[in-house]
This record gives sequence, structure tokens and C-alpha cells, in this order.
Amino acid sequence: MLKDWSDVYRIGIAEIDQQHQGFFAASHLLYEGILNMDAKNAVVDAIRFMREYAEKHFQTEEIFMRKHAYPALKEHLHQHAAFFRRLDELENDLMIFGPSQALADRALDITQDWLIDHIADEDMLYSLHVKAGGAEVT
Repeated sequence: MLKDWSDVYRIGIAEIDQQHQGFFAASHLLYEGILNMDAKNAVVDAIRFMREYAEKHFQTEEIFMRKHAYPALKEHLHQHAAFFRRLDELENDLMIFGPSQALADRALDITQDWLIDHIADEDMLYSLHVKAGGAEVT
């Protein structure tokens, strides 16, 4: 089941929270596109959109973490790279096998479940780091 944005996922950094909300919306578009078996091009467009959105969002996070000397930046960057590798695999399978329910399920896992886990665990950690340093983050 697709999950909608909830304030539970808010990390307290306005720009990043807004982007996370957009990521939830983008994952809905990706999933719906994959389920539409007649619209392979729509699926390709949705994956492309997710990639572009992730690039912009991850860049925002990385700038923020560098600005606040986040000590786990390197590990966080590895997680961002891992997301892109999973997106690459999804795109390759789409090109080889075409749209399917199994691919839609993987798209949901890659986008929503990964995003929720990433927000709840990793993004919250750098937010807490910044707050502990006394910086205003909202």
C-alpha cells in the first residue's frame, strides 16, 4: 500500500521536509506509471523524474550537512549512491522485461520504504546533530 506524507516524517528542516513531501508524491507517480501497462513511456518518464528529484534533494541535503560539519557525511553519501544504484536496476529491468506488478512492488520498496527508513533514521540523525549544535533548522 502506498503511504502518504505524514508529520511523523518531519525532521524539522523546512526545505528538506518540503522536498521529502515531494518525494512521497513522486513515488506515487512512479508506482501508478508502472501499474499502467499501456504506458511504458510514462513509466520511463516517472523513473527519470524520480532520478532528477533525488539528485536535487540529495544535493540540498549534502550542502546542508557540509555546512553544519556533519560527522557521518561520508556514510550518508554512500546511502544516496545506493539509492541511485537501486533506481538504475529498476530502470534496467523495466527496459528488459517491461512493466509488471513485481516491478511496481519493487518501485514502491525502492522509493517509499527506502525513503521512510532513510528519513526516520539517517535524516533525523543529521537534524539532531545540527540542533545539538544550537543552529536554527526550521
